[in-house]
Amino acid sequence: MKKLLITTLALAPLAFAGAAQAQGTARGAQRGAEDGAAAAGPVGGVVGGAVGAATGTVGGVLGTDPDPARRARENRREERMERQERMGR
Repeated sequence: MKKLLITTLALAPLAFAGAAQAQGTARGAQRGAEDGAAAAGPVGGVVGGAVGAATGTVGGVLGTDPDPARRARENRREERMERQERMGR
C-alpha cells in the first residue's frame, strides 16, 4: 500500500504536465491554423497549425497564461476594490 502511494505521488506531477501540454497543443494548433489560413490561405493554415501546436505545447508545459487580457481585467478589478476599501466605501 505504501509503495502504491509513493509511486502515485511521484507520477502525479508528470500526469498534470502531460495534461497541460495536450491542452496547449490542441488550442495552439487550432488558433495557429485559423490565423495562418486567414493570413496566407491553405499553406498558411498548415504552417500556422504546426507553429501554433509547438507554441501551445511550450506554453502548456511552462504554464503561461492563455488569456492575458483576462488577467489584466482581474488586476484592475482588484485595484478598484482596494481603492474603495481605503476610501471607506
